[in-house]
Parts: sequence; C-alpha cells; structure tokens
Amino acid sequence: MRWTLLSICLLVGCGDDGRRGPVDAGPGADFGPAFDAGPAFDAGPPTDGGGGGVDLGPPAAEVGLTFGGSCAPSFDGNVAVVRNSESIAVSATTGGTLTGSVQLDLDGAGATETLSSQHRVDTGQVINVVTGTTWTNLAMDSAGVLGGTVADPIGGTLTIADYRPDEGILDITFTGVSLQNPSDGTLCTVDGRLQTFRLSF
Repeated sequence: MRWTLLSICLLVGCGDDGRRGPVDAGPGADFGPAFDAGPAFDAGPPTDGGGGGVDLGPPAAEVGLTFGGSCAPSFDGNVAVVRNSESIAVSATTGGTLTGSVQLDLDGAGATETLSSQHRVDTGQVINVVTGTTWTNLAMDSAGVLGGTVADPIGGTLTIADYRPDEGILDITFTGVSLQNPSDGTLCTVDGRLQTFRLSF
C-alpha cells in the first residue's frame, strides 16, 4: 500500500499541481513549473496469472492528441489516470520512465475555454504537458504579457464535453492550443481529443 501511494504522488505531484489561489503577476513573478511527474508508476505487461487470459477491462484513457513545437510526449506505454485534491493527470510510462503526461485543473463541463495567460490568472485553470520538463498555459514573461508589452504565446481553445475528475471521466478537445515552458521559453502545441473513462487507482 505504501508503494502504491508513493507511486500516485510521483505521478500527479501531490501537493503541488499549479493552481494555488490568486496569482500575483507583478514584476519578478516566478510561476515555475506547476507539475513534476518524476519517475512514475509502471504496471508492466499485463499477466493472466496462469489462468489463461484475464480480461483487464476497457482502457483508462484514449489519448488522441497530436503534439508539435518542442514537446513530443508519447502515450504508447502504460497509461494511468490519477486524481489528486484539485487536478487529474493522464500519464504514460515505459520501463518505469515517464514518457508523457497531461495534467488538467479545470472548472467543469459544457464550456469552451479560450486560453491565454490572462485566462490562467483570472480563472486559475491549469493545463500542463510534461515529459522531462513542463509546458503550461502561462507565459514565461507573464509580467510583460499581462502588462501589454510582450505578445502572449499562450492560445487556442479547449472544448470541455465532460469533466468529472472525481470519477476519472474526461472528454476534452484541444484546438490550436499553445503552451510555454517557463524555464526555457519553448512552445508546445496540442490538438485533438483526450478521453478518460475511469481512475486507475
């Protein structure tokens, strides 16, 4: 049990998921990477326990996303859907190594959200893409963007058809989404549909 809880915390960054109250975007503000998935859970290949083929049920997630720019996460490995107190993460591992993760902290279904750094500050909603580093929906130079002196690299829309993180159920379409790495300023683009059907734990 202790190993399972540790694995969950490593996957979703327990206690630090990037949505922490009002954001002060004044000069020198450092929002930093919101999420560090770290070495994560690896379920390994499914086994049948010698019983001739156990049906493990439907997959926890269907990741129909395409990525561009400087990010290239892969969801071909073991995919887990994990919930913490405020966010939900869809993460993939191969051989114990994280190959891709999407972390979301949104407000609910039935909305189309137009993303920007100002939207992140106003709503506290978080979209992170993680490999060995993090891209998020907040500009690296957030003070410049919010002050109107720098163009905002954050953009695109999320169409939220279903969002029930307590049950592990999501249905979200990304359209022209652009996220920025708060450490090096590189961009990650995301398009496509993300569906989850249950929590893995």
